[in-house]
Amino acid sequence: MQWGDTIRQELAGPIGDGEVFYPNGDHFKGVFHLSYASINGPAYAAEGRYTFADGSYIEHAWINTSKDKKPEWWGLHGVFRIKHPSGDTPDSIAMFLHGGRRYGFELFLGKSFSGEDNPWVREWYAGDKIVRYQGPDDLFRYEVLDWQLDEASREDCTTLRLTLRAIDGKIYKVEQMGGDYELNKYDNRIYKLSTRVTLWLPNGDSIDHYGDDVKDFQSYDGYVEVHQAEKAQWRREHWEKGKLVEAGEWRRDWRASKRVTLPDPTGVGAEMQANVWADGHISYNHNEWVYDGEVKNDRPDGQGVLVGDDYHGKRRYEGKFVDGQYVNDEETFMGKVMLHVRSGHKSWSVYSNGEWKYNEYDIEAKLGKLDLDGFWNYEITKITQEAIIISFYDETYTLTPDQPLHLFKSIDGDEYSDGCVYDGDDYSVDLTWINI
Repeated sequence: MQWGDTIRQELAGPIGDGEVFYPNGDHFKGVFHLSYASINGPAYAAEGRYTFADGSYIEHAWINTSKDKKPEWWGLHGVFRIKHPSGDTPDSIAMFLHGGRRYGFELFLGKSFSGEDNPWVREWYAGDKIVRYQGPDDLFRYEVLDWQLDEASREDCTTLRLTLRAIDGKIYKVEQMGGDYELNKYDNRIYKLSTRVTLWLPNGDSIDHYGDDVKDFQSYDGYVEVHQAEKAQWRREHWEKGKLVEAGEWRRDWRASKRVTLPDPTGVGAEMQANVWADGHISYNHNEWVYDGEVKNDRPDGQGVLVGDDYHGKRRYEGKFVDGQYVNDEETFMGKVMLHVRSGHKSWSVYSNGEWKYNEYDIEAKLGKLDLDGFWNYEITKITQEAIIISFYDETYTLTPDQPLHLFKSIDGDEYSDGCVYDGDDYSVDLTWINI
């Protein structure tokens, strides 16, 4: 039943303040939105309080009632529910994802059946607890070795971390994450909810999912990301009722890499974030540059190959690397190569042609980005005694000791609705080889 300040529109859904009462005794009260509404029912709701029939609640819940499902599949995309029967100490903490098809562990902090204050967990799947034995022993299939409730490291996001020991002695780790509401820039009401569970298995492998894709620490029904620790690789898999039906290609696993800050491998430019694997593979800025070869102190050192992405024209550097950067043997033989730069810039519009402004200075020619005003992504890709090669995507320019190089670039600004350019910037640069 829905009532309150709502407006029902055909094929759209309710908007405004309202409430939902579910057959199982649960209750939601919040704000409904037409955004993302579907033909099969009302739209999403956000900024609401979801109260369970047993009195526990989620303060900021996000529900989806647009699916044409059974009424008991209330579509809660929740975070945690925390019961506070008395005082400030929670009685239980649980993660619930995707409503009736949820999977996760509920942590109980009160006294166990033995009367002790040891915490214990209950495992849930498909909206019901998983019962494996008769009597209370089913509650202690996993012994809680450690637990942590993190409400500070990520804004508006709660993370529950568990270390569990199964009855066979194997150790499992669980990270249940939820929350992370993000305001939609169009109406300031739609929220994006991030919910995720990671299971670390005893052999070091792990499974990432969104709350309805695993069962008993196994891929079961849905999409999961499987990470193999031994081979340092991962892939996305699709399962249906415990059977693998489709899988993607195996890829390098970011979790098996070390995150470091390294100098630009081409020799010029700012420092870059990089992931380093034990076999000498390095990815700079998520594959902007990829290195394979000899590594020392987590950086290229020795013989190797560096390849850029499409943005860098798939440029390739092969040879010697020292302290993380490519070394051009011919440049080392020659010593320094200095260039005189005359850089020009003009802003213009339909009302004014503008005036050129120039700046002159000297720079040392090094491999990598030229990083000049208007020509930021032009790169020096080769230096010899006879010439300097500058590349920009598939364009190549040559600068020699006796022939200066002139470059010009125009960058359009705003446009009218009819496509006419309103304003823009013109750039020029003259490079002259300096003999020293």
